[in-house]
Amino acid sequence: MAQRGCGPEEAFDLLRRASQQFNVPVRVLAAQLVNRVQRLGPQAAPVLHEALRDAHAAPTVEALLDEVLAFALTLLHAERGNVQLADPATGVLRIAAQHGFGPEFMEYFATVTDDKSACGRAAQQHAQVVITDVTTDPGFAPHREIALASGFRAVQSTPLVNRAGRLVGMLSTHYPRPTIPPRHDLQIVSRFGALVGESLSTLLNEAQADGFLPHSGTATRRSGGMSGREC
Repeated sequence: MAQRGCGPEEAFDLLRRASQQFNVPVRVLAAQLVNRVQRLGPQAAPVLHEALRDAHAAPTVEALLDEVLAFALTLLHAERGNVQLADPATGVLRIAAQHGFGPEFMEYFATVTDDKSACGRAAQQHAQVVITDVTTDPGFAPHREIALASGFRAVQSTPLVNRAGRLVGMLSTHYPRPTIPPRHDLQIVSRFGALVGESLSTLLNEAQADGFLPHSGTATRRSGGMSGREC
């Protein structure tokens, strides 16, 4: 997209606006786009850019989180996942959107404060982390019981960072069996984390200024008032 004058922070916004303009779910558009990118390489990006040059809309924080998660679940062929937001003062990660998990998972993994889990390690390292099997990963040992009860054996976590390199959030996908996601797909998600981080940072700043943050109460929304654990 850089070849068409599109900066990194605009790439995901283009995908989101395509979904709105053509009334196609972002997860479907993501799957089609990824397939085209894999077949056509960089030639697919200009096509998308041209289709969107007249589109315009601004998402809410909640809508963006849902679309971020939908994109990752589609690309990485995962049935479960979550997006966490990073507290700018403490760095604590809190679940803001999720798909496929029940109340027990949400309570146990409400917040993240350590560096032993996939998302905790990714936050500390500012790098993508993959745990291919939680039953054999030493650092994940304290959380194996809840992981198995929640139906996942593998997890990947990708940082969402803004242009300045500050951690804004974390995107994680979970798998029911030991899994190593394809390297190419992981690279796309890693790039995706850098692209969406700036847009998310801007929206969060605006939401905080307006006194609004994603709220709890639905299956994909933020959970609050729960004990802190690692995820």
